[in-house]
Amino acid sequence: PPRGTWGGLFNVPTPGAEALGLTYEEYHCYWTGIAEFAGGLLLILSGYGLVDIPVEIPAALLGLLVVAVTPANIYMFTHDVEMGEGVPPIPYPWGHVGRGVAQMVLLALFWKLAVP
Repeated sequence: PPRGTWGGLFNVPTPGAEALGLTYEEYHCYWTGIAEFAGGLLLILSGYGLVDIPVEIPAALLGLLVVAVTPANIYMFTHDVEMGEGVPPIPYPWGHVGRGVAQMVLLALFWKLAVP
């Protein structure tokens, strides 16, 4: 969500964003995308035994990432926000409901993998 959303309660820091020339929104979009990619790669590599860490660790980290982006997804639903230029709009409300269900499935999957 934009800085200051929900009466100023949503004001996540953006360390280094100005030095990188990124807006608040771009900064959070990029770091979460990088974290999703790295977490998914780590989950795959640990699942196949190619790295010596238990699957529970990347699964727990990806679960925490899903929880961290939940406010942004709630904001998109409550304000019918579009993703940006070139991205087709999500049909309101059912497209957002589908995203919410997918998020719950991801949380359940990561929980199942993270908690032995």
